[in-house]
Amino acid sequence: MKARTFLAVGCAAILSACVAAKEKADEKPRNEAVATLPAVWPDGSDRMFVEIWCRDGGEECAEISVNGGTGADGRKKGFWSTFEELPPGGSLGFAIPKKRLDKRMDTTALANVTVRLEGGAKSRFGISRVVFLAKGEAEPVVDTPPYRHPKDVAEHAVDFADFKAACTRGDFVIGWATSMESVRPRGGFRWRTVDKLGVRLARGEYESLQVLVAPASHDLKDVRVDVTMDGGFAASNITACVVGYSETAHPPPYVLRPPKGGKMKRPPCGWYPDPILDFQRSCDVSGTDVQSFWVRVKCPRDQAAGVYAGALTVTAKDAAPVRFPFSVRVNDFEVGKVAPLALAVSVGTPGYGKDPADWHNDWNKRREAFCDFFADYFITVDSLYVNSKCEPHWDMLKRLKDQGRLNLFNLQYMWYIGLDADAPAKFEENNLPEIRRRYEKAKALGLEQHAYLYGFDELGPNVFSNIYLTVELLHKHLPGVPVSTTARDRLLGVDGSFLPNIDIHCPPTCAWNPLQVERAHRAGRKVWWYFANIPSSPFANTMLEGPPCEIRSLMGAQTQKFKPDGFLYYSVAKWPAAEPIKQGPFTAWEPRSCGSFHGDGQWTCCGGPDNMPLATLRLENFRDGVEDLWYARVLEGLVARVRAAKLLEDEKILSAGGEVASNDWLERAEKLLAVPKEVVKTTAQFSVNPDVIYRWRNDMADLIEAAKQHENPKGE
Repeated sequence: MKARTFLAVGCAAILSACVAAKEKADEKPRNEAVATLPAVWPDGSDRMFVEIWCRDGGEECAEISVNGGTGADGRKKGFWSTFEELPPGGSLGFAIPKKRLDKRMDTTALANVTVRLEGGAKSRFGISRVVFLAKGEAEPVVDTPPYRHPKDVAEHAVDFADFKAACTRGDFVIGWATSMESVRPRGGFRWRTVDKLGVRLARGEYESLQVLVAPASHDLKDVRVDVTMDGGFAASNITACVVGYSETAHPPPYVLRPPKGGKMKRPPCGWYPDPILDFQRSCDVSGTDVQSFWVRVKCPRDQAAGVYAGALTVTAKDAAPVRFPFSVRVNDFEVGKVAPLALAVSVGTPGYGKDPADWHNDWNKRREAFCDFFADYFITVDSLYVNSKCEPHWDMLKRLKDQGRLNLFNLQYMWYIGLDADAPAKFEENNLPEIRRRYEKAKALGLEQHAYLYGFDELGPNVFSNIYLTVELLHKHLPGVPVSTTARDRLLGVDGSFLPNIDIHCPPTCAWNPLQVERAHRAGRKVWWYFANIPSSPFANTMLEGPPCEIRSLMGAQTQKFKPDGFLYYSVAKWPAAEPIKQGPFTAWEPRSCGSFHGDGQWTCCGGPDNMPLATLRLENFRDGVEDLWYARVLEGLVARVRAAKLLEDEKILSAGGEVASNDWLERAEKLLAVPKEVVKTTAQFSVNPDVIYRWRNDMADLIEAAKQHENPKGE
């Protein structure tokens, strides 16, 4: 179990305040503990170390705040807070850098550190000490006990007992789950019984499922899942590897819908499935742990439609193997090589600005593999924040263009100019030459149609005049290069907006206004949508603890229903300073990627023998959602042809005095393309039930195949 610390910083020494000795002796249940701070942050210290003790189970989530005092002007001087779970019968220590507090408060006017239980319950806890630390000094040692959330323990015990009773096969307990479900190894989980397994997918598509394995009576060594095919579909197109787990040790600042439904709440700390360890095909499974194996099927683009039989076998050392029927059904149509909508999904190239020898930069040794990895998930290696010192990856962009897999790429991140008279001239002299050079480079490589400019990140109306003038200059000197922004223009460039010259407006999903989007579309504007660390539930996001199928719903069914022109996301490879993953399933990978948010900006982890990207459940579901959208696009094409043919036929019938009949296929297709309310009602009300999503997807596949069979009954 890794140490439960707030920040991994250096440590100990300058003791300017050591509090709570009296409080610690008083172990009465309380809801709040307070430690007084010196009025002014001590000279020579750059961090404050806080230690909290607890005598109870440690289940409660606590808000820890540093509060400003009253300054010379008579005003309060700020507030900063974070969340932690009380340590079960032990102590918790963490350090807070001064530079973090400086952003929120005046450290020349301090008041106290307060620990308050979030839920209002009481517990026996308190603050042991507060120590101010000099740079580079050692942090006080805190004895932190191993920890499992009490509710996780209780829920896991109940679920495991049911799982074992229903799914024991010899030495194994074997079940399965869809690719859209998060199966926690030591928390509450859902499972399905195994009779036979299979996937259904189109040519060029990926589809996955999870095989769940636990010990029936004794610990299992070297557990693995193998897939064999009888013929017609190559087994080399199927992989089965270990799902890895990341541990959250700090309560996040958001609530999520629980995996089993119910009221949204703050997710408990513990182990969550995330990285898919493609380099690891087997692992040991002990106790009541439930281990997931990710079975991923890739369908070749030249594969004949049909159903292909095979088998799935679970093995372990000194255990009798268990075998299940396994099938692959190939639909008689193909998904595209590039997403059917614009994607500005920023990889956020790892290692930028770091020592070239740093492991973050190891991907540079295998640039083509790095490029292809993301392209397999419809992502172009791009950065929203590429600046004048960081070039676009021209070699990768050209490679994707030649492969027919290039989406969009950003020439350069844009900032706004001033309003003074000489600001345009300064911009033309200092900024435009570099942007123009990049555009000419893109033209020379045949990439200019894929180029865009992104800027003015989430800025408000106070700088809209500056943005307007900047965009006018960009359009003047770079005609045809669209300018996109997440600036907060709720009018989306129309109806008297102060930003009518923006080409692509990108509001957050929580601010999606279908009526305003329709007005913007009528005016010729493009409207994308995005999310980042906000919004969280009930809107779709990709937090580690949430249902993975949220992003599948957003990229597939929700995109089909609400018709954004594109999707923007700020980073998928925000790798922390922690070491890459070399072994699983229980990894030491740090899931905090943006403050105390888990998984935000981190749809990939890093690991394996070459320190390359590893997909996560969330990245897999992103791709699955884009593929669901391809089903809708293929069906839309067929609907257009069938509708046109029906209009011609109806004209003939009516001209002859006959009565036209309805077309059942057409009516069913149009209902699916409108996306039924049971699948998506609003951006905040949508199904996270995998069966509902699969039914929508497979119903579209049935109609596509029926139409193709009608057009070509001989299958030629």
